[in-house]
Amino acid sequence: MTERNGQSNSKRTEVHGEGHASERISIDGTHFEDCSFEACTLAYRGGVPPSLVQCDFAAPRLVFEEATQDTVQPVSAIYSGIGERIIEKTFDEIRKGFANR
Repeated sequence: MTERNGQSNSKRTEVHGEGHASERISIDGTHFEDCSFEACTLAYRGGVPPSLVQCDFAAPRLVFEEATQDTVQPVSAIYSGIGERIIEKTFDEIRKGFANR
């Protein structure tokens, strides 16, 4: 069994080849492959991280709810207040990925 984002696929719902337009989609615990998202709101609540493989996006919107909102709100406050460089450095680390950690 393969792992993606540190989670076994058995913990994810598999979605293949679906097209979505103007929908609100909860992405927790879902493996999307070869899917398309047009003007969709992707909502993440802090559950099993989603996996998005070879998907197409047009005008997506990512929103954080519940547990993830509790993390994003203080990060936003730090960014707006005193620590723009701190947050940008954190984003740089995220861009590098976590595979080698």
